[in-house]
Amino acid sequence: MGDIFSPALFLYLVPAVFAVTGGIMAYNRGRNPLLWGIGSAIFPICIMIVWFEKPKKEVAGHFKRCCKCEEWIKWKENPCRYCGAEQSKF
Repeated sequence: MGDIFSPALFLYLVPAVFAVTGGIMAYNRGRNPLLWGIGSAIFPICIMIVWFEKPKKEVAGHFKRCCKCEEWIKWKENPCRYCGAEQSKF
């Protein structure tokens, strides 16, 4: 039973979890998921960096630009939280 939960398992499992998390977050923000996944596996602080970075491009279902002030807002946000402009429904 002690061989299943060996400390060496954490050397592979923990960075893999960070890599997958960083890759998914990067993909949702229009960034390179492979690059950010590798970076997150090596340096877990990359997850926080990609979390606070604004998207590079519009990602359907996640982020879009406001039609009036051009700030990045979440996809389903109807009135812009920055300028209060109503967004189109499509």
